[in-house]
Amino acid sequence: MELKPCPFCGGDAYEESYDRLIQIGCRKCNYHMSFDGVLQTKINTGVVGSYTLRSDGVRIPYEYYDAKAHEKAYAVWNKRCYE
Repeated sequence: MELKPCPFCGGDAYEESYDRLIQIGCRKCNYHMSFDGVLQTKINTGVVGSYTLRSDGVRIPYEYYDAKAHEKAYAVWNKRCYE
């Protein structure tokens, strides 16, 4: 998927991503948007990325892996630019 230009200045869009954060923006005007990364706590995708321990020693899911995180971020950026 390709990123469309910045909605404010038309500059080239960039993406920087980490496990828990995807940031898409424009270096020309310093506008950016942040999105949940491939590891997230908000949405249960059914694929556990990490666990946490309860006080009684039982492991419970803490983060989930979202294989479509980049796709979703690109779609929102591109929609934001041209809607």
